[in-house]
Amino acid sequence: MLTVKLFRKIFAAFVAIFISLGWLTGPSTSEPIKFSNSDKVKLSFALVSDTHVLGESVTEFRFESLFKDLSNSGERFNAVVIAGDLTELGVDCEYENFFKVLDNQTVTKNLIIATGNHDVRYAYKKNKPLIMNKVEEYLGIDTKGESFYSYDVNGYTFIVMGTEKQVFERAYISDKQLAFVDSELQRATAEGRPAFVICHQPLANTHGLPEVWKTGDLGDQSQELRDILVKYKNVFFLNGHLHDGMYERSFEKLADGVYSINLPTYGKSNDFGVTEKGTGYYVEVYDNQVIFTGRNFLKGHNVDKVEVFDLI
Repeated sequence: MLTVKLFRKIFAAFVAIFISLGWLTGPSTSEPIKFSNSDKVKLSFALVSDTHVLGESVTEFRFESLFKDLSNSGERFNAVVIAGDLTELGVDCEYENFFKVLDNQTVTKNLIIATGNHDVRYAYKKNKPLIMNKVEEYLGIDTKGESFYSYDVNGYTFIVMGTEKQVFERAYISDKQLAFVDSELQRATAEGRPAFVICHQPLANTHGLPEVWKTGDLGDQSQELRDILVKYKNVFFLNGHLHDGMYERSFEKLADGVYSINLPTYGKSNDFGVTEKGTGYYVEVYDNQVIFTGRNFLKGHNVDKVEVFDLI
């Protein structure tokens, strides 16, 4: 009888053969990432969501291509941000593959990851500490048993949110977490610098919701979070979950100086606009601007989606 472990070994062997024959290729090196002004960039990071790594070698290879493409560029990346749905089912073999890629990459030590519904909806009590322990290992911080945290890179703040209960599609955000986001945004934006809030699920009534997905928003605390975000300036709310691709609804203005950016799924095909797997953004932060450039990290070329935000 063919066991799961034996099947995985056989499958991995076939993938290795496909790679050696060139049937599975990494990102091209003919169009490397180039910043607008490498000498003046203050912060740079790669930004993806919904990697959906499985317990097999193809999705692992696909995820690994992100870091290969970043390494090919010659530009220095200060962080990599992954906005949830790290895995498909949240089972051990998927986390093994996901964290193996992160453990082996050499692009940056600043690996900023959020939980998504696929990561914790079947085994919240088991998987939440597993993920947060790796966050603590990578970033050298103490998350104090919470599913949310903040982390500064080059003086810029990333505020990462996460559900505090086992919810199938949406998230549960406590008053404590909302107060944390409020306090951290007040600190992070005090001197006019941009701040980045990462949450897997988008706010209600943004990015085509509820038309594109009736239950695809954050949930009951959506309006409370929105009210907090719009109190400040130069805030970027980064979310995934919808698998919508890059199109006209990907970037939305919530208020003056406050924006919501819905990220394409990296690990699967998308529904609208740029539908390819392996897509995300690389972000350049300058004294007066933030630039989001669409990229297919799997193939190694830019996507015709660039958004430039002037800081206020």
